[in-house]
This record gives sequence, C-alpha cells and structure tokens, in this order.
Amino acid sequence: MTLRLLTFLISATAALFTVSSALAQPGRTAPNFEGWTVDCGNTGACFTSSFTRSQSVWVDLRIIRDWQAEAQPLVRLTTNTELPKEGTIRFDVDGRTVEELPVEQLREMQPAVVPPAGFRPLGGEGFWYPTGPATTTLLDAMQTGQELTIRLPAANGSEPIAVPVPMQGLKSSLLWLDNRQDRTGTVAAIVAPGTAPAKDAPHAIPLMSPDQLPPEVSAIWSANRLCSEIDPTIFASLNAVRVPLADNSSLYIIPCGAPTAYNSPYVAILSGKDGAARQVHVARMSEKGPIASDLIYNARWIPADLQLVSYFKGSGVGECGLWNRWSWNGTGLVLLEEATRKTCDGTTPDLSNWSSTWPIKNTPN
Repeated sequence: MTLRLLTFLISATAALFTVSSALAQPGRTAPNFEGWTVDCGNTGACFTSSFTRSQSVWVDLRIIRDWQAEAQPLVRLTTNTELPKEGTIRFDVDGRTVEELPVEQLREMQPAVVPPAGFRPLGGEGFWYPTGPATTTLLDAMQTGQELTIRLPAANGSEPIAVPVPMQGLKSSLLWLDNRQDRTGTVAAIVAPGTAPAKDAPHAIPLMSPDQLPPEVSAIWSANRLCSEIDPTIFASLNAVRVPLADNSSLYIIPCGAPTAYNSPYVAILSGKDGAARQVHVARMSEKGPIASDLIYNARWIPADLQLVSYFKGSGVGECGLWNRWSWNGTGLVLLEEATRKTCDGTTPDLSNWSSTWPIKNTPN
C-alpha cells in the first residue's frame, strides 16, 4: 500500500466517523410532484417531466433548462405514435386553445433550437416547442390551469388523438428547478421572478472527447486500468464533466473503459491550480470498516451540492446492487451515505428501501 493511499484511508476514516446521521441526505430517487418528476444532469441542466399514456399512445412532456444565466426554459414533446407529414398539434389548457402548430413547421424549426450539452432524446418522435415568448405563454397557461390536452394528428384523416396531461404538481416542480439552479428571486425564475440579476446556476463543463483533457489528467487516465481504451463516440455519450472548483482547480469525472451490460465505470481526477493532477479515491464500507476504491459506477455529479453519486446495478433492472453518495470537501470526496440490496428478484427498483450500510445506526446495548 502506498503512503499516499494509506494517508487517504486514515483521513477518510476520520472524516467518516465525524459525519453524523443528520448529514446523510435523502434523495436516493428523483423527487416527484404529483406525477411531475424532476432531476438534473451532470452539467447542471435540470428538467421536469410528465409521462402520460392514453390507451396505446403516450407523450412525454419535458421542461428543460440549462445552467447558463441567459438560458431560457425549453419545452420538449415526445410521443410514440407516428405522426403524418401533414396535420396540426394543438395545445389546450382547460379547454382553451393556447397554440396550434403544423407538424411540418415543427419539423422544419428543430435545427434552430440548441439543446443543452449532453441532452439525450427519448425514443419516439420528439419536438422542441418554439422558443422565446411562445414558450413563456405556454408555461404561464400551464401553471394557472388544471389540465393540458395535447391533440396529435392521426393518420388517414382519423380524429385527432387527445392526451390529457394533469397540471397538478407542475408549479411545485418548476419551483424545485428554480431552487436547484439558484434562480429563485432573480429575474430568470420561472415561478415568481424577482428583481435580482440572472446568474449562472451551479454547473460543470461537459467533456465530449478525451481531447479536452489536459495532458496531466490524460496521463493519469491513460495509465489507470486501461481507462483510455474506449471508443470516442461512446465517451461522448457518457456525460463526463469537468467541475470548476473555488480554488481554480478542477475535478474531472470521466469514464474508465467501455461500459458493461449494466454499469459504466468512472474515475475522478483532481487537477490543481498549478496544473499537477492526482487521482481521487473514494471511501466505501466493508464488513470490517471503510476501504478505498478508485472506481465510481454510473457516476452522477450534483453541481448544486458538490456531491457525487454511484449506483452499481446488480441486474439490468437495477433492483439490487450498491448505491453511494460522496461530498466534495475541498481536498477529497467524503462518504455521506451508502445503501445496498443483495436480492435480485426483478421487482421495481426502490432505493429508498435499501439497507443503509453508512451511516451506521447505533444499536442498543
């Protein structure tokens, strides 16, 4: 064991046992407000979405906002039904038509919308809603209404397909977005904007290619576990990021080799303000206490909290495995929470019910 790794283990152990259970934050699964799910990506782009099915047709309505101060909310509609070349998509709120858009016009305008870096579209046919005042008008109507009805044109001149989307929970989910992106009270807030100027939300910089890695970081990455043996196109799809830190250093969260069937391994590398780089190990729990690991599986960076999450899936469903959350403390990643489920039985994943292995609960004598 190297001196550096031994020092890390001693420091990590000391940090672990000073963290109380009060610091173990909830949130193993994405919050949900009456059917509106909210979440943020590694870069700090956040969204709220509602998935609604009407018989065999489903729509996913998604409101997405990037982290830049000037970024405006974007509305994305995806459906599994094949839309005809001609026809109109209509948006009604509580029976009042807000917008009617020809499908052909929507298809033509798609290249004009710049999605957030790292955006991954759902399967099906997806459209960005017209940006600017049109988006503001639709969001205002949705916030004050009870139900949005999306009418999709059907093939062969059949009656339009009406898919009702309940609006309960939308306002709470948009407020969550404002809070997570630190926009509450600013002119850029979606819900109840204030007078404070807009500012960048907590964020990380997307890395789409290994060519974006500094030489010192690339050297560590290339020498570690054959990490650099990964197809560049696969690298671009794995949400690697550079995290700018307060002391002008950067934390890199980058994939380590090609993904397996269920899991993608990552490593964390710190690049100091002087350019020197070192790998950051993370603490995990074993039956005898904390151990150090160099791999983070299915890594998710949470810019608003400077936290890193790992979710190792024991099956394709993800109902079993290991889940960890660490917090950046200025020099390393401190384990806040760990949970596990060993039974792989095909049930729907519910990480909130997984057994906690850290913090350790005190047992009565």
